Amino acid sequence: MSTLRPLSATGGEEEEEEERNQIHRADQAWTRKGRDLTENGKICLSKALLSSCDPTRTGQEVYAEYFFPFTLVDEDSNLSCLKARPNQERKIRNTMYNLKEPSKDPAYFNFTSHTDLNRLAKAIKKDIVVYYAHDDGFKIFEIYHDFRGFSQKCPPPAAGEDGLSMAPHSIRHRSKKIFSAPCLYYVLTVKRKLYKFEQSLDRVFMAETYFFAKPETSQFMWWKEDYGGMLSRTLGLPAPEFPIPTLLDLAFSVDRLYELWKVKIILVTFCKSNFNQKEVRNFSRRLQPRFSYFFNLGIVAPPGSRSVSELDLDGIELAVCFYGQRYACILQDEFRREVINQYKSSSRRDKPSGNNFASIPIVSLEERRLALAKLDAEKKARKRKLRGAEKPAYKRVKVCDCSTCRSDAFDLNMNVDGPERLCSYYLDVSDLLQLLGADTETNLVAVEELCKLSVAAMDIESMTLSVNLEPPVREGGGLNYSVVDGARLEGHFKKVQKPIMIAHLDELDLGCVKVFQASSDAEESIYQMMRDYWAHVQELRNRAKREKLKIAEPLLALIADYKNAHFEVYSRWVDQQRLTNPVFESDMTGITKAWMSSFPGQLERRLLKLITEYTVFSFYG
Repeated sequence: MSTLRPLSATGGEEEEEEERNQIHRADQAWTRKGRDLTENGKICLSKALLSSCDPTRTGQEVYAEYFFPFTLVDEDSNLSCLKARPNQERKIRNTMYNLKEPSKDPAYFNFTSHTDLNRLAKAIKKDIVVYYAHDDGFKIFEIYHDFRGFSQKCPPPAAGEDGLSMAPHSIRHRSKKIFSAPCLYYVLTVKRKLYKFEQSLDRVFMAETYFFAKPETSQFMWWKEDYGGMLSRTLGLPAPEFPIPTLLDLAFSVDRLYELWKVKIILVTFCKSNFNQKEVRNFSRRLQPRFSYFFNLGIVAPPGSRSVSELDLDGIELAVCFYGQRYACILQDEFRREVINQYKSSSRRDKPSGNNFASIPIVSLEERRLALAKLDAEKKARKRKLRGAEKPAYKRVKVCDCSTCRSDAFDLNMNVDGPERLCSYYLDVSDLLQLLGADTETNLVAVEELCKLSVAAMDIESMTLSVNLEPPVREGGGLNYSVVDGARLEGHFKKVQKPIMIAHLDELDLGCVKVFQASSDAEESIYQMMRDYWAHVQELRNRAKREKLKIAEPLLALIADYKNAHFEVYSRWVDQQRLTNPVFESDMTGITKAWMSSFPGQLERRLLKLITEYTVFSFYG
């Protein structure tokens, strides 16, 4: 570590003179701040930013361009409701922007969300840089949002350009055009005011050492330098011989840098501040490391390190941070520890391990079934315990001494909580009558009559009408419409059908067809026809129920005999129990369930359901 030495940001008279001039111009930022875009809090920060992005467009138009990627679908896929109304999408978007309430943020866009700011920057094809300053003369000036380092492009000049060759060091003779990408600069103050500037204000926060930098370690990138040169000057190490024009190239050069320097270094970039306090008394809290977000570029470490434990992150004493697009520094210890904690909690902390499919244990199908059955039994036991006192588990009595019946698999399979489900099937009225020995010809004919009275048929006649709606002309190259809940309507409805007549037929009218017809194609007439038809269906259902009760009287009498015998036997048993135990209480719930599970009880349920049902079928299904 003794080989490291901080260097001052010097590198030629031209660079020093230019830096002094720019610092002098940046000191006048307070006098050039212009008007407050929020109009002293009357306009929210989000709408103030949207309204100032483009002088030729309103905030609503910029918001429409920002929201446009959310509504992209296939070229020929549109929603019919929006297609039939050309201005509907514009109205929806204006409602989301809510122009009537300037102090309310528009939908899906918030100034405090760095993701939304980056999405807006991509939509308008301009980088957005937001500084954070004190309202009193910009005495405190820092970075709030700055992602320029991820969007800039610094390719080496082509062979022969400006008389330079494609040698590795030729990247250091870059043109100033590299840093002239379109960019918008804003200043956010503690009192939530927003100002717009025409040029970068990076020199303002460089008037003093940045709050997370070690003293005298901040470096400024010269015009004839790349990230490799600035990093080497920051650390006091030899400059690499290969070009590192962008932060992405720097992230992929960590192995080569370790071969050159043999020093472990954590590389990060500061791109945003998570401090959003609105009160001045809390302004000093911004200096806490937890409010600074550092993006991990990589670790200069020996190649082949597979995990965090092998890297020994806590033992790395150097953490270099790039910020403000052309600055770098060595982080203070408290910020270095915060970076290490962030790196440990990130998904990029470990390199993926190789797969060894040959060592994966193989489990047989029978073993998996047994394991799932045991797990299911444990879940059911926990549920019973939560509901109340655990009931005893009844097991089948083993009458066989063979190895199969005495095995654990038999206990698991035949237990109450075993994996095998009970085999069940549906018994209709005819099947139950046969099981009870009551399937006489008279009873079967009665069941047939009940089925006939339970079914009706209907048919609807409709007329086809033209909608007379034309799809809208695409505006300015075309606005595509969104997909709602994954449903799509291809094309556009040109014709609709309206019901004008309904015919109904069932067994009660002895084959007579009842016809309902609308007096006109007006909506009121159609609704009246439907109300009359529904009232007719309800009347027929009540008539059919009365007729079916008369037909089912013999069957209901048979069921009543079984039911009376069932409860009489139980009542006599209860009387016998009370002779020996006067405080014995009868369990009517249990005996009722026993009746419903018996064949006569099932016949009662099926028969009553057949009596109450009245199903109307349509010729269209």
